[in-house]
Amino acid sequence: MLQYFYLAIGTLSLLGVLFAQDAPIKIRSVTIIGNESVSNKELTHLLRQKPSSWLIRGAKLEPRLVKLDALTLKNYFHSRGFLNAVIKESYKVENNVADIYYNIMEGKRFFVSQVDIRGNELISNDELKTIFGITVNEPYNPVRINENIALVENHFHEYGKLFVKLKIQDDISDSVAISILINEGPDVIIHHTFIEEEDPIDSIQIYRELKYEKGDHYSLSAMDLTKRRLRETGIFSMVNLIPVKVADSDSLVNIVINLSQFKQREWNSVGGYEKIEFYEGTELPAIGGFIEWRNRSIFNSTTNFSTKLMIGIPWETKFNKPRFRYDISLFNNWLLLIRWPTRVTGFYETLVNYQEGNKSFPRIERYGVEISQQVKLDGRSFFENNEVWEYFSDQEDSIRNLQQRSISMRLHLDRKNDPLFPRKGYSFDTYFKSTGYFLGGEREYLKADISLQTYIPVGNESVFAFRLKSGRIWDWNSDFIDYSYEKFYLGGSTSMRGWDVLSFEKLGDKPWGEIIRFMVNIEYRFPVYKSIGITLFSDGGILSNTIDSISMKAVKWDGGIGLTINTPIGPARLDYAVQFDSPETGKFHLGVRYLF
Repeated sequence: MLQYFYLAIGTLSLLGVLFAQDAPIKIRSVTIIGNESVSNKELTHLLRQKPSSWLIRGAKLEPRLVKLDALTLKNYFHSRGFLNAVIKESYKVENNVADIYYNIMEGKRFFVSQVDIRGNELISNDELKTIFGITVNEPYNPVRINENIALVENHFHEYGKLFVKLKIQDDISDSVAISILINEGPDVIIHHTFIEEEDPIDSIQIYRELKYEKGDHYSLSAMDLTKRRLRETGIFSMVNLIPVKVADSDSLVNIVINLSQFKQREWNSVGGYEKIEFYEGTELPAIGGFIEWRNRSIFNSTTNFSTKLMIGIPWETKFNKPRFRYDISLFNNWLLLIRWPTRVTGFYETLVNYQEGNKSFPRIERYGVEISQQVKLDGRSFFENNEVWEYFSDQEDSIRNLQQRSISMRLHLDRKNDPLFPRKGYSFDTYFKSTGYFLGGEREYLKADISLQTYIPVGNESVFAFRLKSGRIWDWNSDFIDYSYEKFYLGGSTSMRGWDVLSFEKLGDKPWGEIIRFMVNIEYRFPVYKSIGITLFSDGGILSNTIDSISMKAVKWDGGIGLTINTPIGPARLDYAVQFDSPETGKFHLGVRYLF
């Protein structure tokens, strides 16, 4: 009996310790007072410690973060010209509930009265002021100036002034007088280049990627382009170009190329969101993945070999129409003695044709050889051409395969500020394809597709986005069966959201495509709280077989609202749209990333 008594006492003691621990303190309110030049909403957005709401459940008080938030507010006021701003933070706790207070004393706001720049010869004063972000008679922002020092140095590096020195002083009285002293240093000349790598390959294949020569002035853009070209080989996981001053010389540097290779032979597998393009006519979001075996350097060269098995299942077609593809490909940045990145791919592809309401789904088989060549222009912009010699069957019981030969060209200019969350800039894409004619094959037609996207920032975080797509096919034979979706189709989460996927035009239960397509998408995107946002949108489109039938009256419209949640791969979105002509036909669509 005594051992049971001790066990009971121990259990009660343990429970007493657990219940005696302090319960987490929830934040009930955050009060900001004393600010006159900056709104509470703007300041609250900067805070880490915020009260509970329908979006945030159980926000807990952390005194350390309260102090860090006060420092954040102080730096923010400094960046707005309030150099003497004082932030006093405090909090009160009653019944495990906390109220946080920030008392702000803004003080005097300082403006830039003059800027004196000396020692610069290559870059004008006005250009330097722009890079630094300094404007006379505007609030003094020391935070931005310090952040932009690296940009100014890089600007001098572009002109060969690798050892430039900057000294910035500010004289603060009733206003701020800024003095910038510049020592440009000598013109730096490139002497020798040395290669350091873990698993060496033929050095000639590295030297041919260089965009500079011995005796050239040092140029930052030439270094960046060289690094990009070396990464484009697909062999190196890390590329660094390090300038090292030559002993007993003030103007000569050696370039040390530090390389680290990927694993030469490896298996890769990826699964998740994937866009499946059912040829050029339509694009569907899908759950997909692939498994690949890759050799990045055949015979210690820069030629890549890959064999890959892929699968994709469009979720907008009830998960019953998968696409399978098997590839064998070779890739190299050089074709003979010309740098023309080329990939040669042998492929076999099979997919199930979409026919709603029909229990029999014809299987489309496609196989052939594709040669694709792409030249990157800058950043995400490129020019690409493809030559395809393929065979495919349109019906499961097809006696013979149809032969088709085509050549296509694509110019893509991407000037968006961010590929996943664009707020400004534009993107322009033009695509042209010729099938048959002098190439041979059993079909002859021409196809063109043009897309323009533009983004206009509204306020600090919202954005107005606009997309225009126009396409046409010439010489399309009306006897062609378009099971493989060469024509244009609309409907679904990637185009006209007021309609089901591929159902903008239908013939009975089958999707119907046309040879002319016009579509416009308009969106207004704005954040609600942290990673959660709202999108208001409208889509307009038309499919036709004649130019004469196209008019504004013929365009069909939809509109709706979308909820977005930011993720590392882009925003996940839930859209609800209605057709303007039939408001009772509402449609929900799931998607990953913005529509455009």
